[in-house]
Amino acid sequence: MDLRAFLHTQFLAFLFFCWGSISVYATKHENDTPLVPYEIKFADVTFQLTDVTRYLVQTELKNIQADKNSLRQQLDKFNLFLPVVEPILKEKAVPDDFKFLMIYNKYQSSIETSTFLEAGVYWCLDREKADDVDLIVNDQLDERKHLIASTKGAAMCFKRNQVLYRNWGATLFSHIADRKILTLLEINRKWAENPYILLDNPSYSAILQFLAYKIAIEREFPVYKPNVQKIVYEYPYSKGKSLSKIAIDLKVEPETLTEYNKWLNSPTVPESDCKVLVIVPADRYSEIRTFAELSRKTGLPTKDLGFPILKREDKIAKNKGKGGAFYLINEIEGLQADMCDVPVTMAYKAGISIERFAEYNDMKENDLLRIGQVYYIQPKASKASVPFHVVREGETLWDISQMYGVKLANLLDFNRFETVQRLQRGRVIWLQTTRPKNKPIEYIEMPDEMAEVEDMMVAGKTKNVEKTFIIQDTVRTSEKVISKEVDLNSLPLSQEIGKVQQTKPVNKNDVASTKKELPKDINLETLPLSQEIGKGQQIRTANNNDVASTKKELPKEIDINSLPLTQDIRKEHSNNVTLPKSTDSKLVSGEQSQEEERIVTWNKQNSTKNKLYSEEVAEREENKNFLRHTVKKGETLFRIAVNYNVEVSELWVWNNLTSTIVETGTVLKIKR
Repeated sequence: MDLRAFLHTQFLAFLFFCWGSISVYATKHENDTPLVPYEIKFADVTFQLTDVTRYLVQTELKNIQADKNSLRQQLDKFNLFLPVVEPILKEKAVPDDFKFLMIYNKYQSSIETSTFLEAGVYWCLDREKADDVDLIVNDQLDERKHLIASTKGAAMCFKRNQVLYRNWGATLFSHIADRKILTLLEINRKWAENPYILLDNPSYSAILQFLAYKIAIEREFPVYKPNVQKIVYEYPYSKGKSLSKIAIDLKVEPETLTEYNKWLNSPTVPESDCKVLVIVPADRYSEIRTFAELSRKTGLPTKDLGFPILKREDKIAKNKGKGGAFYLINEIEGLQADMCDVPVTMAYKAGISIERFAEYNDMKENDLLRIGQVYYIQPKASKASVPFHVVREGETLWDISQMYGVKLANLLDFNRFETVQRLQRGRVIWLQTTRPKNKPIEYIEMPDEMAEVEDMMVAGKTKNVEKTFIIQDTVRTSEKVISKEVDLNSLPLSQEIGKVQQTKPVNKNDVASTKKELPKDINLETLPLSQEIGKGQQIRTANNNDVASTKKELPKEIDINSLPLTQDIRKEHSNNVTLPKSTDSKLVSGEQSQEEERIVTWNKQNSTKNKLYSEEVAEREENKNFLRHTVKKGETLFRIAVNYNVEVSELWVWNNLTSTIVETGTVLKIKR
């Protein structure tokens, strides 16, 4: 063979190889966006596509995959919410394919246009659909934005539409498109009981867009791995609390709490079935549940009903020999749960099997224990020692069972309950006998416990105001309340006011004569007690005759030299200093003026010392009420508030802050 022809052949072969490699790479790259099939299954319906509608689905799929950040966020939420949503759909007998609707929010408002629903709304629920399934939407809460409430409402909506349209495909279309579109396309007539549905024009854009979204999630989700595995926890004690308070109680970030609880429109959680959803890392789940139990009914006043009857029994602990605090609870042996206790450790301490411990307390072996509560280690009684119980706020039938030491099954029989159910506040629970069939359920009007808390707070404020008035009255009438038996030198400054109030007054003549000696231009009513002494030192003094006359009017047992609380004031009295009738220099004689000039000069020299003493007293009082915290590197106001169990707003007030950023080394005051 000619060498030239051979080289030419080899060169052509090389070109064909390169072209083939490029074609394979291009085909592989193009297939990053999977080709949409002509038939797509949804529930028990098969959607059939034409070339046009298949192209529309393919284009929508490319757009979804092009936005990587948005797709990642969708996968994060889908992975987080799926364990909560799937059991509800299964319970309501709704096909599993509807789960892709939970965070999908496109809505076809007309033949030509599609829009996005309000941010935070789950399951494409508009106000009309929410009203149809009795979801609450008002100025306090919006259940369309609560994951669990909206899932239950959406499931009910799907079931109703299935009865109406007799086709899960039509049910899907009716949920994500306006009803006028369904009427125009005659969906009910064409699709009813039809397992194969042809999507042959762009008017079905609501379903075409949803199918593209479903394909994108189905393709990415099996290989998706979250950075941190998280869990949705339904906080059971959220009623009446604010999100910031819950964040402090559970030690979670308030921003995350707000993000997943957009359903709450009021400052505090109102009366409803909705509970605050807390998103926590999987490794913190047990810790969060422990904090939740510790914060149970925080702030509610406790009422002593006489039950449970607790008696500490150390003899039981000695007999068991495995540690723990043992009690007789309603005359039955019990064991108190500590911080790290679980049913297994409780059973070990009590010397019984875990099955028996769970049976005695009507619980499951993996249930979380309430720290500080006493659990039974012997069988409970068949009935209580009292006939009835009135349900309080937040109580369950299990709580009542534990309170009176009655088996939960017996309480169910006594009150004709088929299952454990939510109890309404004020309901009368029968504890000894079965409620007769002809006896209606009774309710007793109970005072609002949160209102009681507010009343207690108001009463506390009123009490403080009354104390302020008492102190002021004591300052105004200090001459009246000084007792002959009181030695003011022996009273600390912080206790003087309280003790002076309890002393006996002197007679009216002494009071009248003492008042005559007070200067007219000084109003003692306007001076706080802590400032009165300091200001009194700067008042000009009169001659010895005035001092003598004043001494005659004071009680015999009180030495005026011992009245002041500082050595400076004692020096003034040793120099015959007292309060004159007037400070007008024109009324003072030449001899008095000379004496005044000498004393005023002495007062000026000691004014700094007196001022420092007042500041020292104020600082000492402040230290009693406030702690000092030096801000460390990386600390935030929220983290400091969590550590000291206070509100961020309180830190602002105590420290006169103007910014949320605090510099390292800043000293913050925190009320004890």
